[in-house]
Amino acid sequence: MSANEAQRVFTLAHVSDIHLSPLPKVRRRQLLSKRLLGYVNWHRGRKFVHKREILDLLADDLKERGPDHIAVTGDLTNLALPQEFPPAADWLWQLGAPDDVTVIPGNHDAYVRLHPDKATALWRPFMEANEAGSALFETPPSGFPFVRQYGDIALIALSSAVPTAPLVAAGWLGSAQRRALTDILDRLGQKGLCRVVLIHHPPLPGQTSWRRALRDAHEVQEILRDHGAELVLHGHNHEQSVLDCETISGPAIVVGVPSASEAVDGRVPAARYNEYAIERAGNGWHVEMTGRAATKDGQVLECEKRVLRSC
Repeated sequence: MSANEAQRVFTLAHVSDIHLSPLPKVRRRQLLSKRLLGYVNWHRGRKFVHKREILDLLADDLKERGPDHIAVTGDLTNLALPQEFPPAADWLWQLGAPDDVTVIPGNHDAYVRLHPDKATALWRPFMEANEAGSALFETPPSGFPFVRQYGDIALIALSSAVPTAPLVAAGWLGSAQRRALTDILDRLGQKGLCRVVLIHHPPLPGQTSWRRALRDAHEVQEILRDHGAELVLHGHNHEQSVLDCETISGPAIVVGVPSASEAVDGRVPAARYNEYAIERAGNGWHVEMTGRAATKDGQVLECEKRVLRSC
């Protein structure tokens, strides 16, 4: 869809924590790092949780519904092995064209420090501003944040993915991204756009344990409060959550989505994606969320429908 193309309702699908399986063959020398513990955890439990057939089921349903755009908020890989990134790129191309899919990395995609050419470089077409977004904000050399604009909707893509110590899954935006986010929110707010922030880690304090938290969540909360946003989408916690963050422009709705590949006994439907119908309503925005979840009998059904914003 053209950035200048007028639309009444914009549909945005949000999928996260792909954890693409099966895990490729691992070379012994690749386990001389934090990956060793992750490799053990994968074979002891995670490979029984993250199922490719569940992911494919959701992805097929998503493509059949044909949203205007798809946001993927990280953790496409499991151990950030160089051999995991090409299959993840193939999966993205199957999901949609780069102009129709926006991707940001998660902590599993930065499990250890890698040269970009051996990591997310193959995802670059999905991780860069479009022409309209570049006109609003020039992407810094680091690659984040970047902006994509589709009509009245603007996606603000952040990266909280940083390598961490074993047993730590924390994230960090850092001062440069936070300063840029402040500028972007002000610019887009002045233009009257619906500002949708994409981040992997939960952006508010207290949403998860210290070991898994965004280290600068307090600063991010202050930025949202002082500069405003309409919708903030994240993953990481593998659970559905909806919170209000009060801002100068009204509440920013902060939504976390479950893993798109998770099938856990007792948590069915577990794997899920959300679809947002966004339309202008007077001087504000009307946002309705529809949850689509996998079931035990191999279907994807609507599991929740609610209005998040109506003003």
